[in-house]
Amino acid sequence: MGKEAVRSPAIKALPGKQGIPHPEGVAAYCFDGDTLKLTDRRIVRIACIDAPEMAHGAARTQYYAREARQELIRLTKRHKVRLVAVENAPKDSHGRIVADVQREDGQSLSALMISRGCAYFYPHKNQNAAFQKKMLSLQQHAIAKRRGFWAHLLSLPLARGNYTGNRNSLRFFPADCPEVQHIKPRNKIYFGTLMDAFLAGYAPARTCLFWPTVP
Repeated sequence: MGKEAVRSPAIKALPGKQGIPHPEGVAAYCFDGDTLKLTDRRIVRIACIDAPEMAHGAARTQYYAREARQELIRLTKRHKVRLVAVENAPKDSHGRIVADVQREDGQSLSALMISRGCAYFYPHKNQNAAFQKKMLSLQQHAIAKRRGFWAHLLSLPLARGNYTGNRNSLRFFPADCPEVQHIKPRNKIYFGTLMDAFLAGYAPARTCLFWPTVP
C-alpha cells in the first residue's frame, strides 16, 4: 500500500453547516474501516467513505473488512484527531458524528483509507464539493494501481457485469436488482462494468449487495 501523505483539501463552509462541538479527541476503538469511537465515547462515522462490513446479525463478514479495520486501527491507535465538518448536518440518522477525521500530522483518514484501497468513495449531495472531488480522484488512482481490495474485486466475474446508477442518489445497483425498476428513467445511468461505476463516483446501494463475503 502507498504510504504517501494525504492531507485534507481546504474546506469552505457550506450554507447552514453546523460546526462540530469539541472537535478534538483521541481515537480509542475501531468498529470497522469507516467508524471509530473516541475516548470520550463519541462515535464518529468517517465522512465520504464506506468500507466492507464486519459480520453483524445474520450478515457475514465482507471481503477485506478485517483488513480495512486493521488498517484504520494502525492509522489511529493512540492518535489525537481533529473532527472537521464536511456535511450540512453534523450527525447521521444513527446519531453518529460525521466528519473528516484528521490526524495530528494533518492527514485525512478518509483520504488515507481510500488511497490504500481499504474503503471506497461514498458521496452525499450535502457534502463539501472540493472534498468529494479529492476523494474521487484518490479512488480513481487507487483503482488504477489496484491497491487494497481493488485487485481482487475487479478480477471477479461480478466486475464484468452491468450496473445501473441513480443520478439522484449517486448509488448503483446490479442491473438485475429489482430496485432498478423504481428508478425514474431520467435518473438512470448505465455502466458496462463495475469499474466504470466506481470511476464515475457512484457507490454501491445497500440493496442487492454484490460484495463478496468470507467464511
